[in-house]
Amino acid sequence: MRNISGYLIRSFSALFFSIFLPIIAIGSLILFVRIAKITEVTQMSFSEMLLMYSYFLPTILFYTLPITFFAALTLTMVKLSNDFENIVLFSFGISPHKLLRFFAPVTFMIVGLLLLLSLALIPITKQLIKSFISYKSVHAVLNVEPSQFGQKFGDWLVFLESKDDEGRLHNIVLYNASNPKEEQILIAKSGSFVNENGIIGLQLERGEAYRIQHDAMDQINFKTMKIYDTSTHEPFTYRNLTEYWFMAITDSKRLKDFIVFIAVSLFPLITLFYAMSYGILHPRYHKNHSYLAIFSVTIIYYGIISAIAKISPMGSMAFLALFLVTGALLFYITVQKRF
Repeated sequence: MRNISGYLIRSFSALFFSIFLPIIAIGSLILFVRIAKITEVTQMSFSEMLLMYSYFLPTILFYTLPITFFAALTLTMVKLSNDFENIVLFSFGISPHKLLRFFAPVTFMIVGLLLLLSLALIPITKQLIKSFISYKSVHAVLNVEPSQFGQKFGDWLVFLESKDDEGRLHNIVLYNASNPKEEQILIAKSGSFVNENGIIGLQLERGEAYRIQHDAMDQINFKTMKIYDTSTHEPFTYRNLTEYWFMAITDSKRLKDFIVFIAVSLFPLITLFYAMSYGILHPRYHKNHSYLAIFSVTIIYYGIISAIAKISPMGSMAFLALFLVTGALLFYITVQKRF
C-alpha cells in the first residue's frame, strides 16, 4: 500500500505542478504589468515592485490553487483510467471510495491553506497595498523632477527647470485647465514644497499669475503664493482581522467577500466527488469528458456563488450544500456502484 500511495502522490504532483507553475508564471507576468502601470503615476524602485508583488501573491495563490487542484485530481484519475491502472487498483481491493479517502487529507490541507490565505493573509496584504499606494501617492507630489513633463500636483501640471540639493525648485511653470471656461498659468522664479498639518502645498516666490478666459486675460504679480494639492488622498486606517471581518455585518461588499472567500476555499473539498466521478472511467466504454467537466463545474460554481453571494448569504450556503450533495450522488451512481 505504501508503494501505491507513493505512486498516486507522484502522479498527482506531476500533473498539479505542470498546471500550477505555468498559471503562476502567466499571473505573475500580468501582475508585473499592472504594477508597472502604477509607476506611470509614481516612481517605484525594483525592490518596491518586488514588495508589491509579494503583497499580491496571496491573492494569486488563492484563486489559482483551487482550480489547479480540481483539474489535476481529475486528470490524474483520467490518466490512471486510460492506462488501466485503476482496474489494477480495484482488483487489489482498493475501491473508488478508498481512493476518495486517500486524497481527502491532501484536500483538507489545501482547504486549510486557502482559508489561511483568504481570511488572514489577503485582508492584511490588501491593507498593506492601500497603505503603500497612499504613501507613494503623497510622496510622488514631493518628488517632482526637472525636465519631466506632465507631473501632476492636484489639478496642476508642473514644469520646472532645475531643483537643487536642498529641494528648492527654480523657474517653475504651473498650468491648470480643469475649468473648461478658463485656463490658469503660474510662473515663479523659485519655490518649495511645504507640509502644513499633513496637507501638501507648493510655495511659489516672485512670480506672475495669469487667468485666460474666452475674451479676457487677467494678470497679477506676487511675491509669495501658496497652492495646495486639492486631490484627495484618503487617510489609511489599518484594521486587525477581527475588525476587518466584523464590518461584514454592516458592509454588504465585505459580506460578499467573506462568502466568496469561504466558497472558493471549500471548492477543492466540494468538487472532490466531481473529480472522481469524471476521472474514474473505463476507457473502452466511457468517453472522456474530463476537460469539459472541469470547465463546466468551475464556471457553474464560481458563477452562481458570485451572483448570489451579495443577494442571499443563506442562499449561498444552501447552494454549497446542494452542490456537495449532487457531487456525492453523482459519484455514487457513476463510479461507486459500477466499480
